[in-house]
Amino acid sequence: MLMATTLLSLSKTTRTLVGLMLLCCLTVVNAQDYSDLFAKVNASVVVVHTFDSPDNMPIRKGDTVSSTGIGSGVIISDDGRILTAAHIVQTADAVLVEFSDGEKIRAKVINSEPAADLALLKLESPPENLQPAILGDSDKVKIGEEVIIISNPYGFKHTLTAGHISARYSGKELGDAFSRGEFLQTDATINRGSSGGPVFNASAEVIGIVSHLETKSGGSEGLGFLVTSNSAQKLMLEGKHIWSGITSIPITPRLATAIGYPYNYGVLVQKVSLDSPSAKAGIHGGVIPAIIDDNKILLGGDVIMMVEEIPLAADKEQNKILEKIGKLKAGAPITVKRYYMGNVSEISISMP
Repeated sequence: MLMATTLLSLSKTTRTLVGLMLLCCLTVVNAQDYSDLFAKVNASVVVVHTFDSPDNMPIRKGDTVSSTGIGSGVIISDDGRILTAAHIVQTADAVLVEFSDGEKIRAKVINSEPAADLALLKLESPPENLQPAILGDSDKVKIGEEVIIISNPYGFKHTLTAGHISARYSGKELGDAFSRGEFLQTDATINRGSSGGPVFNASAEVIGIVSHLETKSGGSEGLGFLVTSNSAQKLMLEGKHIWSGITSIPITPRLATAIGYPYNYGVLVQKVSLDSPSAKAGIHGGVIPAIIDDNKILLGGDVIMMVEEIPLAADKEQNKILEKIGKLKAGAPITVKRYYMGNVSEISISMP
């Protein structure tokens, strides 16, 4: 009460100066908090390099990395499991993980859900000194809560940006491409290379994985979105691991007409990872660039019509497919019906 009375008795100019001093003190405290938090969690953050051929991957320590793509990730277990964004690694032919000390180790994709933009990597030879991050409960995250992101924007490694949680959305509110995840919006700066990076709360817990930026200009002033840690827990760590190694687009009436496809369901394969079960089963990716309805696509690949005798027609059917596949044992055949070069055929993909 005495403090309030004293402030009221001061002149307007003096009160302004006092307010600025208090704000400066608060800023220093927050900066110190960020510094301590960064020191605590930085070793769990990695650079994810992707390559269009395993032959392009460096094989000796100290070799220069010239990767096709770059993103971020976070170590979540002592045995070398790493969370990242699906769009970084979904069709990569090879993946190399770089640690904060510069060490580089090869990794494989063991699980992926493009419709939540989540993927799980596993190091081929995990070192003994890994420092996993802790996954927090994203249901407890509040709008306005302060967070930091540690990632590799434009290849500038282990960059910290800070901001707040701005909103929460179901994936379907963001569009069909994100229908299987839950997302948080943030005003923390996100750029190319930030995808897959962990978002930490003040308790050093990962509450999200950077997904994408909605921007009209292509710059970092757009809206940043991260998929929640609880989505990652459910989709990546619980149940069986499934990675198709495929990117695809749904068949539309105009697309069906353009490629001479006589059905109204299915997905047109765009790219296939050479290291994936799909490639080993003989599924083809697109080879002919085209623009249909202002969308750049690749023609000439397979149309996946059915999986386990269930037509690929809607989210409901895809959920049935995932449920059915989830009951299969490792090595069991997954039946796929495809349309390629005017012919319908059936192939089997081995359950990972």
